Amino acid sequence: MFYRIHSAAISGLTGVLLEIECYVSGGLPNFTVVGIPPSHGAACRERIRSALKNAGFTLPPSRITINIRSKDQLLTPDTSSLSALDLPVALTILACERQIPTDLLDQAVWLGEFGLDGSIKPLYGALCMTRTAKRDLPSAGSIFLPLDNAPEAALFPGLPVYGISSLQETVDLLRSHHLPKPAVPVQKPAAVHVSGFDLIKGQQLAKRVMTIAAAGMHNMLMIGPPGCGKTMLAHELPALLPPLTYEEKLELTEIYSNSQLLSVSEGMIHDRPFRQPHHSTTSIALIGGGNIPKPGEITLSHHGVLFLDELPEFARSAIESMREPLEEHRVRISRISGTFTYPADFLLAAAMNPCPCGHYPDRDLCHCSETRIKAYYEKIKSPLFDRIDLIVTLKPVTTADIRTQTEFTYQKALELVSTAHQAQEKRFGQKGCYNSRMSTEELEKYAALDEECHLFTEQAMSRYHLSMRGYHKILKVARTLADMEGSEKIRLCDLAEAIQYRSIL
Repeated sequence: MFYRIHSAAISGLTGVLLEIECYVSGGLPNFTVVGIPPSHGAACRERIRSALKNAGFTLPPSRITINIRSKDQLLTPDTSSLSALDLPVALTILACERQIPTDLLDQAVWLGEFGLDGSIKPLYGALCMTRTAKRDLPSAGSIFLPLDNAPEAALFPGLPVYGISSLQETVDLLRSHHLPKPAVPVQKPAAVHVSGFDLIKGQQLAKRVMTIAAAGMHNMLMIGPPGCGKTMLAHELPALLPPLTYEEKLELTEIYSNSQLLSVSEGMIHDRPFRQPHHSTTSIALIGGGNIPKPGEITLSHHGVLFLDELPEFARSAIESMREPLEEHRVRISRISGTFTYPADFLLAAAMNPCPCGHYPDRDLCHCSETRIKAYYEKIKSPLFDRIDLIVTLKPVTTADIRTQTEFTYQKALELVSTAHQAQEKRFGQKGCYNSRMSTEELEKYAALDEECHLFTEQAMSRYHLSMRGYHKILKVARTLADMEGSEKIRLCDLAEAIQYRSIL
């Protein structure tokens, strides 16, 4: 007797549609699972034996062969997602033995890991696997998965989702043909953010640079002594960015679910992520990787902010590994099992001290030699430096700053960011396209300079020894500055301000 049903697994950040084939024949009793690593096949067999027994079933004294295969591509799923195949494997065995009707089985995708008592345990990546079922199996009428995961899976529209809690409940459902009500998504409201932007005293120039960064999604670097407010400023960056679109929310929720960072009760992610890895973070943890590649911090920062505090203290390999993702806004990881591509469209905010001790240029406190200071900056210069659009130097906050009322307010910053985003949406024809992402052809079209601006830029390139990438960064920042003021053309003052933010001290 032969039977086949559909399931799914996770491969990187994408889902893989699977076919579970079962063949029961005569011969010496044997239970074989092929198509997945032997150790996982053995674990699957033992969980199924115990679950079937506790649900009142027994394995037939026959030769049982289970084949697990990907429908359209090489099967390279994360091994930790393979336990979700317990339920579909058990159902194919029962279907072959004609112990359950098959009409509902044929029309659905099935997922679930067994406990030894026959209960069905929560899994990760439910949203991704629901999207995969809808995309790769148009004939699927529904998806059945663990009860705890049903609200998350229901976030993806267009496919009814049913939660089940045990093998016995599943069998009863199939025999009765009575479906419960489809799951509904968790309606958790977005958190109300209370901005601390206006509570940060002084640092008016840094607030201006933050606003420019948020307006055009420009990477920024803050240089200043300890305690001047670099970390506080960075934490306020997500509040300046526009709200996430529905598609961006779905994409982020899927990333965090697949990375096992989303609790079953959390629902959809509404807020832009803010990630702050420690400077001891390895390049693999930052970029992603491992034997079975997992997303790193840059992917977890997708559509949000990645803050690297104490930038020169990060390992050289970690800093260098960020060059391509900062340009391409994605990361590709190659392994023997295949190549995995993860999204990495984030705003980089970095911070560092002006010298190893942190007090330069105050020579009363700083005793670092020029050679030591130069070596400190060499850690971030060259390739990474060229990929940073805005550099601002912060000074210590004085008592006068504490008494002075903030001039550059949060409301004013939001208005400038909103004006710039509206201009970019009109220019590029869609949301989510920013000046910092412009190609060379788009720069020639949207950041054209008049003769006076050309001459000024040539002098700046010669004086500051700017590379072509650095020149393009200046044009992109100048375009954002013009958008913030509602100007169609890039003005000389926009170029001058953009060039000012290329100076490292």
